[in-house]
Amino acid sequence: MRKGFFARLAVVNIRKNKQIYVPYILACLFNVAMLYMMLFINHNAGMKTIRHSGDVLMITTMGVGVIVIFSFIFLLYSNSFLMKRRQKELGLYNILGLEKKHISRVMMLENLFSALISFVGGILVGILGSKLALLLLLKLIKVPASFGFEVSVPAIRICLEVFGAIFVLILLVNIRKVYKTNPIQLLQAQNAGEKEPKAKWLMAVAGFICLFIGYYIAITTESPLSALALFFVAVVLVMAGTYLLFTAGSIVVLKVLRWNKKFYYKTKNFTAVSGMLYRMKQNAAGLASICVLSTMVLVMISMTVSMFAGVDDELKARYPYEVNYMDRSETMDPTVDVQELYQKMADTIQAQGREITDSEVYSYFQIFMTVKGSEFLPLDGSGDVSATDMTGVTFITRESLLASDRSLKASEMPEPEAGKVNIYSKTPYNQSTIQLYGQTYAVDQTFSYESKNDSFMVLDGSIYVVADESVLRQIFDLQKAAGMNADGSSMLSMYQTEISFEYDGTKEEKLACAEALSKAMEFGENTHTSYLESRTENEKDFYVLYGGLFFLGLFLGIMFLMVTVMIIFYKQISEGYDDRERYIIMEKVGMSHAEVKATIQSQIRIVFFLPLVMAAIHVAAAFPMIRRLLAMLNLTNVPLFVTCLVVTILIFTAIYYLVFRITSKAYDKIVSK
Repeated sequence: MRKGFFARLAVVNIRKNKQIYVPYILACLFNVAMLYMMLFINHNAGMKTIRHSGDVLMITTMGVGVIVIFSFIFLLYSNSFLMKRRQKELGLYNILGLEKKHISRVMMLENLFSALISFVGGILVGILGSKLALLLLLKLIKVPASFGFEVSVPAIRICLEVFGAIFVLILLVNIRKVYKTNPIQLLQAQNAGEKEPKAKWLMAVAGFICLFIGYYIAITTESPLSALALFFVAVVLVMAGTYLLFTAGSIVVLKVLRWNKKFYYKTKNFTAVSGMLYRMKQNAAGLASICVLSTMVLVMISMTVSMFAGVDDELKARYPYEVNYMDRSETMDPTVDVQELYQKMADTIQAQGREITDSEVYSYFQIFMTVKGSEFLPLDGSGDVSATDMTGVTFITRESLLASDRSLKASEMPEPEAGKVNIYSKTPYNQSTIQLYGQTYAVDQTFSYESKNDSFMVLDGSIYVVADESVLRQIFDLQKAAGMNADGSSMLSMYQTEISFEYDGTKEEKLACAEALSKAMEFGENTHTSYLESRTENEKDFYVLYGGLFFLGLFLGIMFLMVTVMIIFYKQISEGYDDRERYIIMEKVGMSHAEVKATIQSQIRIVFFLPLVMAAIHVAAAFPMIRRLLAMLNLTNVPLFVTCLVVTILIFTAIYYLVFRITSKAYDKIVSK
């Protein structure tokens, strides 16, 4: 072979197949740029100097991992589409005299050229966009930005390693395919899959069951902590159900439609159903991927946007009062004189010129237990108890309960009889006694818990045990005498006393007052048993966390959206080439061009909007679980989340429709040739 022949042939192949190669290279370039930008932020020296930089770096490291995983999956998928379109071409090369080693050499050069263009272009785009991405992140987390130009060498090196591995893997997959397939198979590969698929009822039923169980978990799980534990189970089940229903269920539905003679034997329905049926196995995987990615985009962006927009609500939910002092003691007697300390704090606040608008003082102790009927069993420390079996049992007096929750009415919360307890729970407690640490206590009255502002009611079936001080002391001493956990850790729950104040002032004045309180407080030798926290002081921490999550949501949302668009494009182009010959036959057997075009539009609409409709159903089913997860992150403003979700869906639908218009024209153009 003449020197340079294979290189020229590789360049010609890329140029001749630019309709499919250009989107592929752009996708690779975009992935390189996204990874570089995230790595740039992760390796930026200035990021380590900001407050709580560990939280931000943890978020960006998570982003790096997601980008790497999706780059592998998406680029391998894109390459499989690219190779499918070129099977006939490669088979023809083999028949015309090129050996498989020669074809492999051409493919290696094509892969090398694609990798070089993608990597160099991606790094250049990444360098240009990295500073903008960093400035956006710093603005979201409310950290002053410094201007300057910087190129991250470690980020370039990691990008080279990651995408070098991806392109090597792609090359090995392609070469293996060439060596395992004979020329005739390559020439006929594009026609593979024309055999009518069978209706796989078992897979369709399995898909429906997976989807039903996933929806059931999402809708019925009440506890936020249980929702967190079961979230990924529900996600896996819904993803599995989606792929099974699109792959097998869609074929079953199409065959059922074909049984309906009145529906099927109409020109438009006949061609649309038949056309989709013959390629549904291939299309279904793409449609399911589009559906899953669309759901991820909608959920991720709406959650992170609502969390960032609701920072003030989240801050007030986590810190109901401007300052809160907590004292922890190993006895029922606080380590400080509560009334004296309360007055000292009030005097300090007023000395700063602030007006106290609200305050509260209450005490309690909390034990995590498993509740079986009337038995309250302490955890054994083995770690075998799941979140769904844990119950937070809070022991508290009536006065402290009324002080901790202003939504309660004293007239509706009577004092329990001497020696008895009242049960105050989120779910009804139907037992007449409670048994714990070998003692039995009669239940005087039970009440349903409805408060929306409580930090204790995190675990499923959380319970307040309301009793007088003598009963609480007995229970506290019993749990103290119970000894140690199996792992050697202490089972003792600390007795906690909280003193909280709300006062007026600007942020600067509130911070100055909190600092004065901190200096005035005497924490004693064991400072770990007491501490003071300020809402305004912790506001920066909230912006670091929620701003970082918002940035990651936008960043990954854009990436998933790009992947979704590229899958739609590949699928439409592939279907255009696959269906072109079929529609030529349709016109030859008597269908007019208008009828063919109507059939095309009908099929495209079904193929395009089915994943979007299914994604909307997924989001609707996941709404209760998402709401509970957001509650764990202190966002209880449901209307805000609904608004963000609706706006996200509308914007995504608009982008989706724009892609539909563009790709339908490309499809129509290919078919019409």
